[in-house]
Amino acid sequence: MVKERRLRILHDETAKEDELVIHTKLKEDLDIKTKVEIVVAKRRFIFKVRTKTTVEEDKIYGNPEDLLIKGIQDNSIATIRAPIE
Repeated sequence: MVKERRLRILHDETAKEDELVIHTKLKEDLDIKTKVEIVVAKRRFIFKVRTKTTVEEDKIYGNPEDLLIKGIQDNSIATIRAPIE
């Protein structure tokens, strides 16, 4: 069974390109290793993942320039899960 959650994705200047910042508990709950897959408006993207305990559990943070190039607006709804291979 695939574990996934629908969360808000926010722009964050401290996130690096091709990287998403999530809470440590979210990473454990979804069995995410080093990469994460998000789906926004029926488009799939794969990112490296970095965890922080100081960010909110129900939010995903990414680099604004990188997300805008991919067409992901600030405060969009995204489905997050471990990559399906």
